[in-house]
Amino acid sequence: MTIQVRKSDQRITARVWALLSVFLLCCVAPFASAAQNPYTVIEGVSNELLGVIRSEGKKVNSNPQGYYSAVDRVLAPVVDFDFIARGVMGKYAKQATPAQRAKFASAFRRDLVATFARGVATFGTMDVKVLNPGSAPSGNRVNVLQEVRSKEGVTKVSYTLVRNRSGQWKLINVILNGVNLGKTFRGQFAQAMQTNGGDIDRVIASWSAADKVG
Repeated sequence: MTIQVRKSDQRITARVWALLSVFLLCCVAPFASAAQNPYTVIEGVSNELLGVIRSEGKKVNSNPQGYYSAVDRVLAPVVDFDFIARGVMGKYAKQATPAQRAKFASAFRRDLVATFARGVATFGTMDVKVLNPGSAPSGNRVNVLQEVRSKEGVTKVSYTLVRNRSGQWKLINVILNGVNLGKTFRGQFAQAMQTNGGDIDRVIASWSAADKVG
């Protein structure tokens, strides 16, 4: 059983997944200290993931799970998967049980990482530039604007990061060339709920990133 997606949404999400490969490659970093400047970190964070891609990407067919796990370990410190997944569920998150929310967060994370990892397995070099560099913000929320130049073209990226109680900067949303990932996925979840008669377990079981690139 797969989630039904309108053709217009398929065109949007195909573009989103293509851009997502660029975004994740540029945003990964160990946000370990409150003293870190998120602008500086965003600008120079591709090295760790590029190392994984270069060493493990060639195994995408022979040992995909090993490769996906390596990518996940790099993403885990910075991407707040649970927060994002709850936002994707939208109003349905309140209707879901804690177990259902946890199950969806796991499914969302697994498919997001796998789809991204496959997309960047042979990714080349790129040039990234933070457009609004500044000192470390005093507040707990910041938008970092970036321009990414690669063989795919030029991508404008806006990252939303929040600083948690431990002082770590966590990524909670991204806007790519005007496409808001959080809103796009939330719309897909709501559509899937309608298509599946409000059966949240069925929607969670059917959720697959691969189905959304049409």
